[in-house]
Amino acid sequence: MKLVSKAVWVSLAGIGFLLAGMPAMAQDWLYTVKPGDTVWDLSHSMLKDWRYWKQILEHNHIKDATTIRPGMRIAIPLYIVREETVKARVEAVHGKVTVTWKGSAESAPLKRGVALSAGDKVVTGSNSTALIALDDDSVILMQEQSELEFTRLRRLGGGRSLDAGVFVGKGGLKMDANPSHYPDNNYHIRTAAANTAVRGTGFRIGVEKDSSRTEVLKGLVSVGNALGKVDVPENFGTVVTRDAPPVKPVKLLAAPDLSVLPSRIRYLPAVIKLDGPAGARGYHVQVARDADFMKIVLDRKIKERFMIDQALPDGSYHVRIRAMDRNGLEGKDANATFLVDARPEPPIVRKPLPGTVLHAGDLEFSWAQVEDVESYLFELSGDQDFGHAKVSQIVRGTDISLSVDQGTWYFRVTSIADDGRKGPPGHSLKIEVLPVPPVPQAKPPATEEGKLILAWQAVNGVASYHLQIASDRDFQNLVVDEKTSKASLALPRPPSGYYYFRLGSIDEEGYEGGFGAPQRFEVKPESYWPLAIFGIAAVLLLL
Repeated sequence: MKLVSKAVWVSLAGIGFLLAGMPAMAQDWLYTVKPGDTVWDLSHSMLKDWRYWKQILEHNHIKDATTIRPGMRIAIPLYIVREETVKARVEAVHGKVTVTWKGSAESAPLKRGVALSAGDKVVTGSNSTALIALDDDSVILMQEQSELEFTRLRRLGGGRSLDAGVFVGKGGLKMDANPSHYPDNNYHIRTAAANTAVRGTGFRIGVEKDSSRTEVLKGLVSVGNALGKVDVPENFGTVVTRDAPPVKPVKLLAAPDLSVLPSRIRYLPAVIKLDGPAGARGYHVQVARDADFMKIVLDRKIKERFMIDQALPDGSYHVRIRAMDRNGLEGKDANATFLVDARPEPPIVRKPLPGTVLHAGDLEFSWAQVEDVESYLFELSGDQDFGHAKVSQIVRGTDISLSVDQGTWYFRVTSIADDGRKGPPGHSLKIEVLPVPPVPQAKPPATEEGKLILAWQAVNGVASYHLQIASDRDFQNLVVDEKTSKASLALPRPPSGYYYFRLGSIDEEGYEGGFGAPQRFEVKPESYWPLAIFGIAAVLLLL
């Protein structure tokens, strides 16, 4: 049986891209003849020895040297081409990025302004990126958790053309190749890792396991392997596996509608459900601090919902979302901005909880202490919109006692930062206050006796919650570490003392976000008699 090479190649206007497992292409440099060029002049200026001029003619089947004309493309074997080593430069670094210099086994932090040579390897960590510029002002933006090694960085033909080679071990990158449109530049990118993507101006390339995808946003790209070749026009894409020819190009999906994304997010977590365009089987979501997506803080592929959770600090963000079709091809970008304004977070209410039997008279309201918050706005109203609040009072501490008449009431607690800035209004809780019965009645069943009950606001789209209670604010000494699908949890009553509580959310696709701000509460002794007896005994011992 005849063996067939499984190499996959992609070319764009003279730019060659070598994908996973591909052997080297024909070792030629394609040069475009310019006005005034002659074979003898080119041999003196571009070749290692001027006497190779005959080999140029033979290699290109040119019988008469005087017949070359401007615009002709001639192939020159690389081994006879004069070359000069050049370097790439690091334009920006975000997060944890390291470099392993050629010949070294140890890595070091990568810094802005550093020069990179062939053989140097750059690695980005989680939520980390690096922007690298080549000698012709091409730029490469490495995404998080990626590996890149320069295999070639050189100028050919006496400095007339850049020849750059890159190996991507894993992850992804975005490339804007040859923005100044220098003629005859060559770029070769190889990747052998799963879940990698090569992106650049006008096109994107991604590699996952034994397949690759190409999405063309501008221009025309040829994609092929030893089993076939297709030309992919603008706004089309193709998928090719190592054992089959490229599929017929399909039209890329339109940008999804981001009108469902709120411009201001006051409560975390917030779960956003995406809809459309037709044919979408999933979405690629990226959230960044900057419009260039250099500082990416969230990068996920989802089915239809994504969660903005407590891991994002307050501030402005840029979001970029692409719909994915059944082939995994990603469509056009949809871009938007949003503001997270969710701090300080509302406290977790301890009592009264919804469903508690209450009677008119003095009622006690209490809540957990939000970290770094000392004052709260307590509101009590007869309507859920709090348009005419009966009580609106600043409270320093975590409890307040009020005389409340019978009826249906709503209350909420809002955190106030030390600088006076109010957080988002606390979630409204409804209570029913019954009249005081004329005849004493038995207390309701003591379902809370020996229990610690915590409750919080349920969030639509959140499948479960991760709750932790610790005896220290750093959560090194965990007392409780539970996950529940309910918006409340009854726990065995811990010993008296102060505790810290924090809550995280898990969406329907299993993604777990960060924890919210720690909140402090006190478990008081069930009886002070043991403490009194202990105190009396201590005094007697001292007599």
